[in-house]
Amino acid sequence: MKAEDYIQRLIDISSKKLALLDEILLFTKSQNEVIKEQRFDEMSRLLEECQKRMDAVDKLDEQFTVYSTRLKELLSLNSFEELPQHNLPGTAELKKVVDSIMQCIKKIKELDDENTALVKAELTATREQIKNANEYKRVTGAYYPNQNSNQSVFFDKKK
Repeated sequence: MKAEDYIQRLIDISSKKLALLDEILLFTKSQNEVIKEQRFDEMSRLLEECQKRMDAVDKLDEQFTVYSTRLKELLSLNSFEELPQHNLPGTAELKKVVDSIMQCIKKIKELDDENTALVKAELTATREQIKNANEYKRVTGAYYPNQNSNQSVFFDKKK
């Protein structure tokens, strides 16, 4: 296989990865809306769909690693920073796609960090509500002990 073919394969893999990352970004935005509107029942579906895309990205990353390693061996490169020196067609396009991937990942991370903060805040609020409810039960129990326990008023006189 020629170096141009490897570059084209890397471009194809990277383009597929970018498309998947765009979908992940949309799911992350949807998660943000769901969290803000407190519709947590929809979160599991969104997370499952997002995880499917991430698994597909992992497979593409494995393919990318295989082809990039072969290309590096073919051209005796230490890193892809040396690739433009060979003036191969598609090098600029590959760099452009990889830069787009990095920008998309950055956006996903920012949104995911915001989602994590929102979920932690909601979890803290829920814990506080549970703590207050338990405290209320304890205080109520102290003032009105055994309200529900009905003691028997009949005596067994047969003995």
